[in-house]
Amino acid sequence: MIVTADLANAVSKVNPIFLEGTLKIASAEAKSIGLRDGQIIQAVIENRGDHTKLLIGNKEFEIPKNFHTGEGSKFQAKVSILGNGSAVLTPAGVSLPGGSTPSTFIPLSPHFMNLLLHSSGFGNLSSIYGSGILPSIAAKGGLADLISRIFGLRLSVNNLTSSEIKNFIMNFGLFNEALLSKRQKLNPNNQKVLITQLIRLLNERGIESQPLSKALLDIEASQIETNQGLQNRELFFSLIFPFKEFGNWDFSFSKIKSPANTNDSFYTFNLHTKNEILGEVWLHVVVKKRNSLSMQMWATSKTTYDKAILKSDKLNALLNDAGLKISSFEVFNEERPGNKVQESTKSNLGEKFFSGSTVDIEA
Repeated sequence: MIVTADLANAVSKVNPIFLEGTLKIASAEAKSIGLRDGQIIQAVIENRGDHTKLLIGNKEFEIPKNFHTGEGSKFQAKVSILGNGSAVLTPAGVSLPGGSTPSTFIPLSPHFMNLLLHSSGFGNLSSIYGSGILPSIAAKGGLADLISRIFGLRLSVNNLTSSEIKNFIMNFGLFNEALLSKRQKLNPNNQKVLITQLIRLLNERGIESQPLSKALLDIEASQIETNQGLQNRELFFSLIFPFKEFGNWDFSFSKIKSPANTNDSFYTFNLHTKNEILGEVWLHVVVKKRNSLSMQMWATSKTTYDKAILKSDKLNALLNDAGLKISSFEVFNEERPGNKVQESTKSNLGEKFFSGSTVDIEA
C-alpha cells in the first residue's frame, strides 16, 4: 500500500496521546461505531477542562485525563479487533517519555507505516513460489544459485517430519530480530534473509524487484501482527508452508483465553490449501487441556472428503501415539463458512458449522 501525502502529514502533526503505544476501546463501544479489524480511522483528541475526549466520527469517548497537550489533535491509527471484541488503536507514531520534560513524538518511518497498513496476507509471498517470477530472474546471470536456495526451502509432503516443520517456522522470519538482539547468528537458509539478499542484488543491477519487495512486506507485516498480539497479552502468528508437490499451506496459530474461565487458555490452529490434487481444504483444530483436540475439516473435493473419513482411524492412532486425544472430528464436503475472510485473520470460534459428517473416532 502506498503512503499518501495526507497520511504522512497526519503523522508529523499528531501529539503523544497513547499509553504504551496503543489506545483500547471497549467491545460495546467499538461495535456501536462499526470499527472493523484492519480499518484505518481518523480521530481527534480534545482537552475539555478536567476531561479528555476521543472523537471518532460523531461519537465521543472519555479517556484518561491530560493524555495529550494542545487542542484538537488529529491522528490516524489502525484498528485491531481482539478476541473479546474490544478494539486497539495503533498510532502512526510513537511517544517517547522525556522524564521531567514533555514527551517527544517520533513519527514512524514510511516503511513501518507500510507494514501497519499492509493487509494482503501472504498472497505476494505465495505468488513468487507458484508463478514464473523466480525462474525468469534465474535466467539473469549470477542469481541462479540464490534462487535455487529459495526454492530449496520448500517442503516435501511425502517425507514431512515434525523437525522439518519446526525448522521452517524458526527460519520463516518471525524470530529473526529476537535472535539478532541476543547476538545469535541467523540460519543462512532463512527465508527472509534470502529474499532480502535477492532484492538487494536485483536493485544493484537495475532489475525489477517489486514482486519480491511485496513478498518481503508479507513476512514483515506478519511479524508486526505477532508483536502487536504479544503487547496485548495474546499469542498469534501466521505463515505459509510452500510444498514442492502442490503449492502452499496457509497456517495460523493462536493462544486465546477462554471467555468462561480467564485461567483456562486454549490453542487454535488453522490450515488452508487449494491445489489440483486435494481441491480446496480447510482444517480448524482447537486444543484444550493440553492434549484434547476438537477438529473440523472442510473439503470441496468429494474424493478428499471421502479419504478423510476413511483414514480417520489412522489419524486417531497417530495422534494417540503422540499423546493427543481427538474429542471430536467433523468433516464437511463444502467450503468453510466465512472463508472469504482473509486467511491470516484470527478465526471466529463461535462460527456456525453447516451439515457434514461427524467421525466416531472411538469406534
